[in-house]
Amino acid sequence: MSALAAERKAIDSRLLLGNSDEIVIRHMGAEYRLRQTRQGKLILTK
Repeated sequence: MSALAAERKAIDSRLLLGNSDEIVIRHMGAEYRLRQTRQGKLILTK
């Protein structure tokens, strides 16, 4: 295992999204939307 892989955190998407299909993530003053599609894919947009 590389050093980068050892430092990488993993969070289950269900913990982030809960019962919602979309959440807003604020990062450095900007808002990003993390959305789950009907097919179960994740899309992150600014």
